[in-house]
Amino acid sequence: MRRRCTLYRDRVPTLDELTGSGPATIDVVLGDQFLLGVRSGPVREPEWSAIAWTDPDDPAPDGCRSWLVDTVVVWGSVDPPAVKQVSLVIRLGGLDAAAFADRYGSHGAVARAHHGMSRYVQNLVAAGPPGLDAVSELCFNSERSWADEFYLQPDSAAIVRDDVRAFIDLRATSSALVAETVVRP
Repeated sequence: MRRRCTLYRDRVPTLDELTGSGPATIDVVLGDQFLLGVRSGPVREPEWSAIAWTDPDDPAPDGCRSWLVDTVVVWGSVDPPAVKQVSLVIRLGGLDAAAFADRYGSHGAVARAHHGMSRYVQNLVAAGPPGLDAVSELCFNSERSWADEFYLQPDSAAIVRDDVRAFIDLRATSSALVAETVVRP
């Protein structure tokens, strides 16, 4: 499935800005990012405020930057997540787009074996300005599942870390906890 991903650096779009008839969702960065420190490393202030997800045939929202992405729901429920992490993924230097896409796609199996997410979505950039290679959505049913099931086994953190270090520039990749609002299903 193809979607449009529009990034907002300094504001949250209003619902009226998402014109069109296709599905539309807004992920708004939460003011409190403390849960990121529980499982996924250092907490950095996100450099963006929101992401709008719209149908590629709808008019493009007026954001800072916009990409067309190919979306794959690796697994998951349709229930709204209690905790959602969105990561703006930058590929490791030296990897071309095709090698990155292959590694990113195969990471789904590693994530499935080692994360207890209720939904995992990969959005691979298909077209748009340079500087973003993918957007990952990690969804959990509760703060407790985030804390207790982010990693499923004692060695899961190391296995996931080793896998992503082979294709993701972790210093350039930005993650944030967001609140998901469905504008149009």
